[in-house]
This record gives sequence, C-alpha cells and structure tokens, in this order.
Amino acid sequence: MDEEKRNMFLFFAISMAIMLGYSYFFEKPTPAPVTVSTSVVDNSAANAPVSAQKSEAAGKNMLSSNESAHDDEPVHEIAIDTPSIGGILSSCGLKIDHILLKNYENDSKCAPDSKKSTSDPEKSTKVSIFGEQKNAYYSAVGLYSDDKSVLLPDENTHWKTDAQTLSENSPIVLTWDNKNGLLFEKHISIDSNYVITVVDKVKNYGDRAVTLRSRTLIHREFAKPSDSTMTFYEGPLGYLDGKLKEISYEDISKAGQIKHNTKGGWFGITDKYWLVAFIPDQNVDCDVSYRHSVRDNTKIYEVESLGNAIQVAPSSEISLTNNLFVGAKEIKTLDLYEEKLGVKHFDLAIDFGCLYIMTKPLLYSLAFAKDILGNMGLGILLITLLIKLLLLPFAHKSYKSMNRLKEIQPKIQYLQKKYADDKVKLGQEVSELYKKEKINPMGGCLPSLIQSPVLFALYKVLYISIEMRHAPFIWWIKDLSLPDPLSLFNLFGLIPITLPTFLQIGIWPLLMGLSMLLQQKMGPKPTDPAQASMTLILPLVFTFMFAQLPSGLVIYWTFSNILSILQQYYVNKHCVVSSEKKEEKQ
Repeated sequence: MDEEKRNMFLFFAISMAIMLGYSYFFEKPTPAPVTVSTSVVDNSAANAPVSAQKSEAAGKNMLSSNESAHDDEPVHEIAIDTPSIGGILSSCGLKIDHILLKNYENDSKCAPDSKKSTSDPEKSTKVSIFGEQKNAYYSAVGLYSDDKSVLLPDENTHWKTDAQTLSENSPIVLTWDNKNGLLFEKHISIDSNYVITVVDKVKNYGDRAVTLRSRTLIHREFAKPSDSTMTFYEGPLGYLDGKLKEISYEDISKAGQIKHNTKGGWFGITDKYWLVAFIPDQNVDCDVSYRHSVRDNTKIYEVESLGNAIQVAPSSEISLTNNLFVGAKEIKTLDLYEEKLGVKHFDLAIDFGCLYIMTKPLLYSLAFAKDILGNMGLGILLITLLIKLLLLPFAHKSYKSMNRLKEIQPKIQYLQKKYADDKVKLGQEVSELYKKEKINPMGGCLPSLIQSPVLFALYKVLYISIEMRHAPFIWWIKDLSLPDPLSLFNLFGLIPITLPTFLQIGIWPLLMGLSMLLQQKMGPKPTDPAQASMTLILPLVFTFMFAQLPSGLVIYWTFSNILSILQQYYVNKHCVVSSEKKEEKQ
C-alpha cells in the first residue's frame, strides 16, 4: 500500500513533467497576429453565391458587377481615436489599415509584424492587432445578395462623408448611391474599449424590391500557421447555438469548409491575448462558415457569416447591425460586453479550460490583487498564500499521514526483506501493520487529489492571463510573462556571452528546484531503488523545464513549495513531539 501511494505521487509528478515538457520541447511560438487591412467594408464579391466565392477572391480586389458604378468622390482618411485604440479608416472601401492598442506595448514575441514603421512612432511601439501588411489579416462587414444584378458597395467604393475623426463621442455617417434605386448609409460608432458598431441602412427609392443579407468576414493568411498548444487555444472559434466551438486551423484545412447555424452568439479568431470577433444581433439567425484555401503557397482561413434574407420593398428602408470586437482579452471587458450587448459567454474567448468554475474566479482574484497591491508579482504571492490557507486542512492531513508512513518505514523495510520471495504474504503483513498502527495508506494521497484541481487552475490562469504580460515584479524580473532572463551558466550576466535557450537557468528556476529537492528530503523515501532514482532526478528535470516558462509561473510554484515546506516542517515537528510524549506515557 505504501508503494501504491508513492506510485500515485509519481504519477502526478510525471504527468506535470509531461505537460511542462510538451510546452518546452514541442510548443510552437505564439502565432503573432499578422497584418490588417481591417475592412469595415461592403464586399459583395461579384454578388455571386457564397459557395462560388472562392477564398482567393477575398484577398484580392473584389469588384462586383457595379465595376463602373464607382464615382469620383474624393477619398478621406478618418482617424480612429479612443482611450483604448487608434487607427485610420479610409472612405475608399472603408478599410481600417491598422488597429493599435494604446494600452499595450509591442515586443519581439507579441509583435504582430516584425516590420515596424519608423515614420510613425506609435505604430512601432503599440500592439497592432492586424499588423501592417495589407490583405493578410482583416475583417469586413457589409451586404450580400443572390441577385447579381443588384449593385452593392465593395472595397473600391468611394463613400461620401465629411467626417475626420471617429471617436466614442463622434460617430460617423457615410453614404453611397448606386444610382440604380438604392441608397446606402453606413453608421459607424465606437466605444471607449474595443467594439466598433456598424449599422447598414438601405433605402429603396426604386421601383422593384431587392433581397439583401447582412455579411461579415474575417480573413487571415499564414505562410505556416502555428498550432494550438496544450496550455491554451489559438485559432477560429465561436459561441454558436449555445455551445463553444473551437474549430482549429487543422480541422478547417482537412474539411475545406465547416458550417454552423446559430441564433446570436459570437464568432471570430483568437490569439493568446488578442481577439477579433463579430457579435451579431442576438435575436437574428445567421449561417457561419469556416473556410480554408491556398494561394501562392499561403494558407487562407476565413470566418464568414450571412444573416437572414430581408426584402427591401420600394419606398422602404432596412437597418442591419453588427458589432466588431478587436482588442485585448481582458476578463472585465469581456464580461462588460456580455451584459451590454446581451451576448452569452463572451468570456469563453479566454481559454479557461475544463476547470472554468475555478479558473475564472481565480483570474478575477488575480486582477483584483494586482489592482490592490500595484504589482502582479506581489498579487501572485498573495493569491498563492490565500489558496494555501484555504487548503490548509487538507494539506495538514496529508502531511500527517506522510509523516506516519515515514515513521513505520523501517518496519515496512523489514517486512520486505523477510518476505521478499512471497509477495502475497508481504501484502498481508503490510496491511496488518497499517491496521495495527491505525494508518490509512491513502491518507496522504486523497487530500492531495483535492488540492490538485485548485493548484492546476491557478497554473492555467497564470499562463493565459493578459495581466501577466509586461508586468514587472522586483529587481531583474521586468516581465512576468517571460522566462527569468538570468542564467547560472554565465554567472547571472557577469560573463558577457550568449547562451543557448536550454542553458538559460535563472535564479527563480534554481530556487524552485531547490525547494522541490528539500520537499523530497522531508518526505518518506522510496524503498524501491528505481523509484528513488527517478524521484531524485525530478527536481533537476523540473528546473530545466521551468527555466523556459514564464517567470510568474515559476514564482508561484516556488512560493507554493516554500509554504508547503514550512507547513511540512511544522507537522513533522509536531508529530515527533506528540509521538515522544506518547512513548513517555507508555
């Protein structure tokens, strides 16, 4: 039974090693959001049926049958300016060339595009959701008709407007007349966070009815898209028909096209920290398609939606509304839009994993601790301490059970030698020993099983939280989302040499490895030599693995180990004193 408990411990340890090892050896870099020509633009794509609209056409100039209907209206550049985002909206096709997040700085890992503009200082330092390379990553919202004779605005249309700035207090109105009975108005507004609202109004002053559908599109190109990791999901997704759908790049590549029908919900493409998603009218049905194609060795992925067909009778008018979220996955902001727009589970854009019931409260707690203490690192220490206090009764019971097992270990070793050739008799004698000493061999394991989900949930939160990004701690830790920058092998920066990644063993990973080794020394030693050898090398393996993980995770794990050591020391000392007093009385 004692061996069974150790096997259970090794199972959890090796499981963690595999999980972290996968991230170290196989995890691809976070796919940086590539480029944007975010188009808040009407794309009729020749007004052909959607099945006939090839993905290649989305990346090209999509001229409809109204190719000669573009007028000579001058092109205006409209500045986008809110507390959270900036950008430029062109009245030609209503393209947004870039969306910059004013509250988030770029870096080598998170930069959407390695090419930085030197002419625009803000563009070179702030995160650009779509990037700078046109037609590689953009979104569009407009209209679609099965009737090819209907002249609809497209990405080459010159919209009429006198607006110069789009801000939270200054919405804009743009108009275009197809000179064939239809007048189009586009009302665009933006809030103080990350949502652009586009209202398409169509007035029919002609003599025949037309049927139109609302259309949205997110188009993204990759030379080679990175796969999602074990730790968090990246790629196309949506909350469709009451369920979260994570439709990976690989799934779309294999199927070519995946279709869903939904009433309301939301859909888009997510990266680790950033999200581009459409939130349609929650009372309207729409068809959502996830498509893949290849052009010039470039992989193209599209998320398109088409609303219900609506007839516009002569002398009548229709209005269609779509909301485009383009920004950071901040939990408070996502929850705000759930209430504001009436959309369900917009928070699931963050990959909370299967422990959602724990990870979301922990993420809120972490954000709250950061706001209170003004330092994310201190917030991590505080939350870790509170969780340890919450789980104190379970951990206390676990350590007491482990201590009792340690006390009778010499007796178990004696029985193992005595009945080395009779495993059945050995099992019976060990069971009798447990009964005599009133020890439950699983007593040290079950409390650990109760604690594990909470600890893994905190691990998940620290890995996916945007609050960790660019958050400093103290001294040399300037960014908790990056590995410890120092290394033992260049004497922590004293020797000016560049080391390979696997030799970047910083101070915090070393402390973590030492704390893990000390924990092992305080616990019962495995009687099996193979188990003892494996247990001995685990701290070394974990030190190398943790050295490549975000320093915030390493700080959490190290501090958790230190608290466990203190608690284990108290229990060991208390149990020894209690045992000695018990022996004196006898």
